Amino acid sequence: MPAASRTLGGPNPHDSSFLRTKQQLDKEPARPKPMTEADFYFMSRMDGDIEERRRAAFICELRKDPRFRPEMLEPPKSKFKTVTLEGGPIIKSHKPNKTGRETNRPYKWGPLGGWY
Repeated sequence: MPAASRTLGGPNPHDSSFLRTKQQLDKEPARPKPMTEADFYFMSRMDGDIEERRRAAFICELRKDPRFRPEMLEPPKSKFKTVTLEGGPIIKSHKPNKTGRETNRPYKWGPLGGWY
């Protein structure tokens, strides 16, 4: 580049030729095109990819925690047992002498024979 065409220390006029001019900015912006079916599928796939990356990053950060247990990633167990009526009615029985207040370990009674 000849030194006579540039000023010393100044920018080259071709450096900013790709920028929009004031007249282009003042024009009304172009209307967006209607979304096609291919655009819709592309956007939904991109949303899925983003969610998958977020989920993977979250799990990686979660595994770094010393309190992490693998059971944390398992889905929660259902609160109720699934019941089907294909095998007939479900008959429940109970013992009449059980009140439901029994404990699994027996009560530790004091020594028999009075106080010492």
